[in-house]
Amino acid sequence: MVAFDVEPRSGEGFDFVGEVSAEGFLAAHLAVLGELPPLDEAIKPLVLLLNELGYWTEFSCSGHEESDGGNRGYILVYIERPETLLRLKRLLADIWDEDDGPCDCEGDCDFIDGHPPLRSLRNGTPIPLPNMDVRLNLVVDGTLHGEWGVSIDFVGYERPLTALDYAWLVEQIELRTGRAKPLPQPVLPQPLQRHKRLTIQRLL
Repeated sequence: MVAFDVEPRSGEGFDFVGEVSAEGFLAAHLAVLGELPPLDEAIKPLVLLLNELGYWTEFSCSGHEESDGGNRGYILVYIERPETLLRLKRLLADIWDEDDGPCDCEGDCDFIDGHPPLRSLRNGTPIPLPNMDVRLNLVVDGTLHGEWGVSIDFVGYERPLTALDYAWLVEQIELRTGRAKPLPQPVLPQPLQRHKRLTIQRLL
């Protein structure tokens, strides 16, 4: 728990652990407690990447079932400045432009009543269908001392969200921020070396 008080103090229900100057909540947790907080494995790479890009994440969940049979995950991000929120919006909007997604339909496709774009990881691994959706919500109720709480929501339609969904989003962010590493090249079979025939003679 992070308390924005001038003087650090303990109170009912929680104890003061330590005071630290850090670049984000994950960094503070690591500095005070010596380890990262427990993170769902599926969403952990995305949470770490957002922190590397300068976004302060507060809470996250890789997915839980909704009443309509869908599945929802989320990451709550602490925003101090409007330009930070604008940068996050532009990043996600650039990635999640579903109107430009690939389509295998013949002829015209009614996207609204049709299907999400087909997606796959950079190595060709397909993402299960139907795909997830990403929404960015400004949580006004979370405003504290002039800062905002922003919720990035991930919605799985008619299926649970998987690690592949989050891995795809990580790859797309890495590509757009210059962090993507080249894919390993396949090892090509080496041609067989031709051996010279040697003749050994004994001198008499």
